[in-house]
Amino acid sequence: MKYWNDFEGSVFFNMVFSRLVEIDEVKLFSLSVDNNASVLTLAFNIKELPDRPPLKWKEFNSCRIGVSCSEVSDLSVKNIPTTSLLKVKIEPHGSRFRISVGAADSIIEFTAAYLRLHDPSVYVALDDIED
Repeated sequence: MKYWNDFEGSVFFNMVFSRLVEIDEVKLFSLSVDNNASVLTLAFNIKELPDRPPLKWKEFNSCRIGVSCSEVSDLSVKNIPTTSLLKVKIEPHGSRFRISVGAADSIIEFTAAYLRLHDPSVYVALDDIED
């Protein structure tokens, strides 16, 4: 998978972004694991800001999205929490996806059967993702 726009659940994302947004580096906000439902949820800031935002979004400088991953297996987490920028890679792995979110010192890796993008939200950040 190369673009956030390609995810299931990206309807609103595609309304506020007129262009393809490449899956790249993110700043991790949260990692949540629901052991009962075998769901892992990641929330993070992306570098891009919507180029077609609703009027009420005009003054914001950060965009946060999330991804819910279902039927998770082979989960490995190392050196989290971190403030480092993390590179996201999502590759087909048979009928599943192999997800890697990491940097030199930290990594989250797992496989999942289903991926769903959460709607973007915006806010004013005192520091930006470039730090």
